[in-house]
Amino acid sequence: MQTILLMIFQVVVIVLVAPLFDGMARKLRAKLQSKQGSDFFQTYRDIIKLFRRSRTVPECSHWVFRWAPFFLFATSAAILAAIPITYSKETVFGAYSDIFVILYLGALLRFVFGAASLDSGNPFAATGGGREQMLAVYVEPVMIMCLIVVMLAAKTSNLVEIQDMVRSGVIGYQIPSFAVASIAFLWCMYVETGRKPFDLAEAEQELQEGLLGEYAGSDLGLVQAALILKQFAMIGLFLTIFEPWNFSNPFLAIIVFVIKTGVFYVAAVFIDNFGPRFKMTSSLRRNALGALAISFVALTLYVVGV
Repeated sequence: MQTILLMIFQVVVIVLVAPLFDGMARKLRAKLQSKQGSDFFQTYRDIIKLFRRSRTVPECSHWVFRWAPFFLFATSAAILAAIPITYSKETVFGAYSDIFVILYLGALLRFVFGAASLDSGNPFAATGGGREQMLAVYVEPVMIMCLIVVMLAAKTSNLVEIQDMVRSGVIGYQIPSFAVASIAFLWCMYVETGRKPFDLAEAEQELQEGLLGEYAGSDLGLVQAALILKQFAMIGLFLTIFEPWNFSNPFLAIIVFVIKTGVFYVAAVFIDNFGPRFKMTSSLRRNALGALAISFVALTLYVVGV
């Protein structure tokens, strides 16, 4: 019972705090572009305003489109619950904190996102859904190869046990394959946060957010909250595996985790604003090939015993 309460506690805290860092990122982006920008709490106001509005759904849509917002939010929350922030391997839910669980939930979230865009009947949404699946084709092989290196080095896929091994020095950056894998996984984390050049701000409604084109009111607010949670979950997964330093006290642990994740989340804005802007297909292919090569080097280093 205590473990369930801890899992609920960490999800609730992140749900409440994540929009704050999104607002901080928006404010920082505006300042870097010499604009006034909104304050840190604008994301809260946007989501609350959307929840006050009624739902509108296309007549041609089916249950996939109607239930997708709830499923997306629940899946994002489940991913956050599976990340071991406030519980240890002695607890019963430590067995569910597994890399494969998070990978399957992440793939399911992306699939439902794409299916909902197709079910909306909007051609822009379908284009956005196809773009989302293209991201998966390029990002997920790199991510999986990096995680394979980690699991082979740790001889387990349990995140709690991997955390303990990194903290105790059994595995870590002293192993070249582990260190190289962290570089490629860091790229995956950046792509999953939707930053430039993988997010075109000038065409956001047509491409990046096109699959949300038919959502409105509370549905749109729920989906936007789910996307913010998903971004936090991806950064949290990186920190859990490669930077798991934290406190044993659950309250201190969640505070430190939120601060570390938020710093990474906001820091990505600097790359977003100072980096170049490319075409989606050419830039993603070029960057993905580089990241895939790095992850392959990491796997090769492990195989040869380096």
